[in-house]
Amino acid sequence: MIADNKLPNEFQRKALELVNSLLQLSESVFFLVEPDMQHRGAVVFNRRSNIEKEYSASYGKMDPLNPERFHSSEERVVTLDSQMAPHLLKQTIYFQEFMVPNNHRYVADMFFRHQGQIIAVLTMLRKEELGDFSTTELTLLNNLQPFLEYSLQSVYLPQRGQERQSVSDKYGLTEREIDVVELLLSGVTNKEIAIELSLGLATVKTHLHHIFQKTEVQSRSELVAKVLRDLQD
Repeated sequence: MIADNKLPNEFQRKALELVNSLLQLSESVFFLVEPDMQHRGAVVFNRRSNIEKEYSASYGKMDPLNPERFHSSEERVVTLDSQMAPHLLKQTIYFQEFMVPNNHRYVADMFFRHQGQIIAVLTMLRKEELGDFSTTELTLLNNLQPFLEYSLQSVYLPQRGQERQSVSDKYGLTEREIDVVELLLSGVTNKEIAIELSLGLATVKTHLHHIFQKTEVQSRSELVAKVLRDLQD
């Protein structure tokens, strides 16, 4: 949960800020990838928050840059147009129903691996007028990738796992309740938690009720303050 930064996804946010300072992008997103290749913990930059649910539910399998397609590769940075000729891409349902309505045209994905498995992806998007990613920009991204991957593997994910386990053990929280707590620390709403975890709003409220009982607090703000104190002790 990265108590030092007071946000569970601070590393992802800082990584997005970095690439947006180096390149001109329309939107970007940094998400973790579960062993079953599902997205988790997406952090967005200049992008509407519910687009990830739309992508995962209906369009992810159609994406030429879906991480599953690069499961056995060692490529660090891949562009959409390198995987499919533009005239063919524009004929796809993925392009017509997902990319066009969201004003996406050019995409570059940076893959992060651990023991050969993709564990996270940083997606960078551009609208038509910004043009495709240049050779110079792709070289820059390929040079940046090892540093971000090392930080992700060596600092962020281990600390996140340890802190999740610590809070879970102290209060007897379930894995899903820890997911909710982690998102609460990011300051998101109940609706955003429901979208992120693919839960109904009523289910989120039930989880919050149980979390409040177990941690002996009365409000979200009290819960956040208590958990952050615990992690800083």
